[in-house]
Amino acid sequence: MNELKKVDHAAWEWLRGHNPKLWCKHAFSYYSKCDVLMNNIFESFNETILLARDKPILTMAEWIRTYIMNRISSLREKLSRWEQNIMPMPKKRLNTEIQKAGNWIATWGNGEEFEVEMIGGGQRFTVDKL
Repeated sequence: MNELKKVDHAAWEWLRGHNPKLWCKHAFSYYSKCDVLMNNIFESFNETILLARDKPILTMAEWIRTYIMNRISSLREKLSRWEQNIMPMPKKRLNTEIQKAGNWIATWGNGEEFEVEMIGGGQRFTVDKL
């Protein structure tokens, strides 16, 4: 912020007038996973092509193309043996959510609204279907 203040005082004033949770990553209540995901993808890619990085550009491109073709082929073969409709990790998460949802009872209210109550009382919410 101090560097911004030196460059553009008006921008610095404008940002100070807004809640940091709306514009500054360190103040977010959750962490954006986009840059982390991209960074991990690039780190993984760079580690994979270490064997080819010192080669001439066309040889390196051919090595990468062959590697990707082999990877796609092996993943396709692995997937063809998979007999379930849902992959293991999403299925585990779905089962967890199903267990949690089993403690709630939904009662139709009016139109698109439902009242959802936790079994045993305590919490009750009105939920709009949309």
